Amino acid sequence: MQSNKTTSFAFSKSIKTPAQMQPCTPELLNAAFDDQHVSDTCQKIAAKLQEVKEGTLVREDFNNLKTKLKEDNLPVVCFHASFSDGYRHNQTAVPSGLSIYDVDHLEIDPRAYYINKVKGREVELGISLAHISPSNEGIRLVFEIPQGMTLEEAQRWMADRLEDDTYDGCVKDLARCSFVVCRDYVLYYDEEELFKEREVTLPVTIVTTDSAISTPSADKEYEDNFEGISYPNIVNSLEDVLGGAPAQGARNNFIYAMSCYMRYVCNDDPMWIAQVLPRYGEDEQKFLATVRSVCNRPQNMDFPDVIKRALKLARTRQQADELAEANGIHAPKPPVMPQRLTKFMRLITKNVPEHLKPAVAMGIFPSLGVHCKGVKFRYNDNALVEPTFMNVLVAEMSSGKSCVNEPINAIMLDIKEKDAKNRKLMQEYKEQYDACPADEQKPERPKGLTIQWVKSDMTPAAFVQLMADAGGRFLYTRMDEIGMLNQLKTNGKGNNVTEILRLAYDCGEYGQERVGTKSVSECVEVRWNWNASATPGKCRRFFKDAMLDGTLSRITFSTIYTDDDRMPLYGSYDEKFKADVQNFITHLNDAKGLIVCKKANTLAAKMLEENRQYSALADDDSYRELSYRATLSAFKRGMILYILNEQKWCREIEDFVRWSYHYDMWCKMWIFGENMRRAMELDRAVLVPGRRNLMELLPDTFTLDDLNAVRRAQGMKGDGAQQLRKWVSRGYCTYDPVTDTYTKSPQFLAKHPKAA
Repeated sequence: MQSNKTTSFAFSKSIKTPAQMQPCTPELLNAAFDDQHVSDTCQKIAAKLQEVKEGTLVREDFNNLKTKLKEDNLPVVCFHASFSDGYRHNQTAVPSGLSIYDVDHLEIDPRAYYINKVKGREVELGISLAHISPSNEGIRLVFEIPQGMTLEEAQRWMADRLEDDTYDGCVKDLARCSFVVCRDYVLYYDEEELFKEREVTLPVTIVTTDSAISTPSADKEYEDNFEGISYPNIVNSLEDVLGGAPAQGARNNFIYAMSCYMRYVCNDDPMWIAQVLPRYGEDEQKFLATVRSVCNRPQNMDFPDVIKRALKLARTRQQADELAEANGIHAPKPPVMPQRLTKFMRLITKNVPEHLKPAVAMGIFPSLGVHCKGVKFRYNDNALVEPTFMNVLVAEMSSGKSCVNEPINAIMLDIKEKDAKNRKLMQEYKEQYDACPADEQKPERPKGLTIQWVKSDMTPAAFVQLMADAGGRFLYTRMDEIGMLNQLKTNGKGNNVTEILRLAYDCGEYGQERVGTKSVSECVEVRWNWNASATPGKCRRFFKDAMLDGTLSRITFSTIYTDDDRMPLYGSYDEKFKADVQNFITHLNDAKGLIVCKKANTLAAKMLEENRQYSALADDDSYRELSYRATLSAFKRGMILYILNEQKWCREIEDFVRWSYHYDMWCKMWIFGENMRRAMELDRAVLVPGRRNLMELLPDTFTLDDLNAVRRAQGMKGDGAQQLRKWVSRGYCTYDPVTDTYTKSPQFLAKHPKAA
């Protein structure tokens, strides 16, 4: 043990300048507390947190914004130590005798936590400063370390006194710093106590240069990510940016280069770097000596382009992995439905067992959309779209596919009652028409007799006439089997009805011209929502010729998944249930014109980008083709829930929209994925006469993405990374790790003048 007297801890104007640590004084700290720039930054973070609570900003985006605001604008204080060389790292840290105690992500107001657990006990606990954290979700206590304790022991001591097990257990190294907050966030401040001279007794091993790296202890805990990116992801991406793992003989130089860049994301801590960096087959002592020498040399603390590119690549890969997990495309079962739902969704799914709720939640939207007349939404491509929905429930026999019927009946109750009256009037008209002698004036067909819930067994003429009678309203059909769609044949020819299905999704024009006085001659915009069900085999056979014509992307699919073979127990669909459902339906009936929700468009934009990245990284053309309209359908579902929720956006709607997209895509890939891939490969094969020199198809300077695009155009599978390595090794091109580009070599250009 060693003992010394100290009064100093360190201050810096920015976390980005760890080489400019200076002794903190009361004047410096007070000026930072009262800095208007600091106050404005705290207010901006608080405003963004409020958006998270209101459901208009996702937590991940908030964390990224918060981190950037703090790093760009807030000074830092290292209460644990001062630094003999002015550089914030453990090797030259001089302990101050103080410790910080962080409690993050509180579910209650941080002020309430302070009042309940700390207020009045400051002297007892040795606390000289208490303030709310910049995130506005936590609290920080600065206290004197009890004599003889290490930082970690002091943390546990304070946690025991506060009966708290939620504190940040990673606050253990001397170079750990804290962001300064505005004066309004300060809950307690004893300036004299904070800056007093104190006797410090700490284990020598904490501050000794050699011990900081010679034994990277498993007991020392470090954060497992940098700005949300896992360290293994960062290491792998940095390896790729630097040209791949080293060959024998180049290990030490490669470790040196990797360590130089990892300093920027490991707090310049050699122990931290040694913990996350592979050895690449190098001797342990030689590896540690290399890392130590890197951290002992001065360097500019502005992030170089190489580490920026590695972080960008790592973040993209991590997002793709997270998307793949969330999408569940290759998972054995579909994504789990969110537990928190909107009021309407809770009501409409409450009477079915848990495993049937997803089928009901997805299957009700065609009947909901039918209630919207003249309602339009503006999508992200600036197109006006309508609530068109077509749903197929695909599941094995006797699995409970009828679970959607009663919820749909409750939703369609008002339309069914109107239809009954209009059907009666229409029947009376037909009887009068037939009873009238041929030489007398026949009665005219009544106007405005709208019938919306129609059967699938109708001729194209009847379909067009019913659509014209509807006057811009939607028709609705429910079918027990997908094959019943063929009862409505396109112009009475063949067994393929997919043309009308595509028109129905896009509200396209459809009709017929006839010369007979009794024939139907109308041209209408097709507004037709429907539900159908099928077994997996029948569904694949029905759509076997529609793999590439856009039909599948327009239809939403759902399924029933369960390991429980017991008979499902349903709730009661009584009059109260129906009345409660109809109370919500009035919002759809009352909606008119263009309905705008910017938060829905913002979510759609994020999902489109996420899906673009995932399909590119997964190199799955079938997923990409299906994802575009699946995102649009999810957007429409969100807008319907938005109207049902009295046009108030909430987190429950956002979660449901995301889930419904991933669920729909899982079902599509499960049912059609492999068939679509084969169809697309066959389609491409017809267009590709033979292989060409791929480098001739590339510009003189190109990227891996450029090569992959050329490979796909030539009908080739897989990634071109291995091909590029061969080209580089054979001298066809050179690689620039800074710009991540490849350039054709002079030798290649000399042999291939056309490419030049």
